[in-house]
Amino acid sequence: MKRDTFFRISFTVFSVVSILIVGCDNNRKKEDQILGEWEAHWETVAEEGYSELKAENLRMDGFIKFNADGKVEIAAFGYDGCIFSDDTLRNVLNWRIDDSVIRFIDDGDDHGLPYTINKFSRDEMRLTLLKDINLTLRRN
Repeated sequence: MKRDTFFRISFTVFSVVSILIVGCDNNRKKEDQILGEWEAHWETVAEEGYSELKAENLRMDGFIKFNADGKVEIAAFGYDGCIFSDDTLRNVLNWRIDDSVIRFIDDGDDHGLPYTINKFSRDEMRLTLLKDINLTLRRN
């Protein structure tokens, strides 16, 4: 093998490995940053024809706690008239994150609920589920 060819192949392999390491490191950093408890605020908009719904009925508060073991604890405080639930909901699911999506996954489910990441920082995240459910998380 020519010396020039060897260096090209070596450089290509090094570049690919570097990109993979950086990508994994970015996800690892996001995973580390997401750990802990967050105040949660769900909100949606009324579809056309449902204008009788009051704005306050389109919101729900709660908290979400991401654990290092891959579990996520969710509490959502429903109330009479709330479009999401008329009662408090509590659940423990699994979670997974990549560059653009956080998934809440129930046992036996491969895909889970995919929340698209619109904003990601240490203190605030803005997520969207199904294009019309917005979830804002703020660090407790």
